[in-house]
Amino acid sequence: MMPLVTAAQVGCAQMRGGRRCGPGRRVGQAGITVIEVLMALFLISIIATLMLPAIATTWKKSRTNRSMSNLQQIGVLVADYQNNNGGRGARRTNGGRWGYTANPDNYYWGAMYEIDKRVFHSPHSWATSAYEVDGPRSDGHIYTDYGFNGVGAFWLDEVANFEVSSTHMARELSTYANPALTIVAQDHFESMIDGNGDVPCYEFAEDPNILNQGHQDFNPNKATANNSETMLLEIFRNQNFCCILWADGHVSQIPITGVWDPRWYTGGFKAAQEGWEKRENGRFVKPAPYSYGNAFTGRF
Repeated sequence: MMPLVTAAQVGCAQMRGGRRCGPGRRVGQAGITVIEVLMALFLISIIATLMLPAIATTWKKSRTNRSMSNLQQIGVLVADYQNNNGGRGARRTNGGRWGYTANPDNYYWGAMYEIDKRVFHSPHSWATSAYEVDGPRSDGHIYTDYGFNGVGAFWLDEVANFEVSSTHMARELSTYANPALTIVAQDHFESMIDGNGDVPCYEFAEDPNILNQGHQDFNPNKATANNSETMLLEIFRNQNFCCILWADGHVSQIPITGVWDPRWYTGGFKAAQEGWEKRENGRFVKPAPYSYGNAFTGRF
């Protein structure tokens, strides 16, 4: 016997072309309603809002990790250079040039070690010294983002990374007093760190409080910031941390709230410490007048 078909089923089967068959349904179409589309978009927007902070944090962390990796590679290559040159490193320079220059003092220190310049770019960097460079950062000259510890190289023997002030030659690895606590290179605005107002363990004499929001000289516009402010921002460019390469080859991060030890720059040589303070005559070797942890650095 043929199964009975109700009139409703027959009518429903005949309804095509978008006519309704039952409450809220269309026959012959897989379409969705406007309300369903809006609900889907609403849910997507909520998910995106919840995920964006995590994505941004991951992105920033990956850029910081890139900087740490760069410094680690630099450390390996500097050690390799010294091992192939009787334990000695390259001579001291004070410029930012990778291309040819008639004055060897104007080369970037990475060029003296014959290292691929691409590892000298820190992703979080936005400004570096324009002194003796190949060109502006806007033209792609962005490979001078790490400063070499040259404290004392011009005025005292037996200090940190350079041992003979007359020749400015880098010292042998075996002669470091405390390699694990001696800075080789770090995040910095300048290509060569001299100790004359460019280290965060001592006062930035020209405008020491300028990073403090409550200070009368505070400048919220980084494009017109004073040199000291720009320098500190670059030192702590990695989310308020400074990436550092130490003489024993390890890398680490020091927070803006950390306590900086001047011996990290002098290599633990007492005479170097005394000579540094005597040379600066109190100008750049006073304790910081405020905690760097109170500084305003949220302009990245």
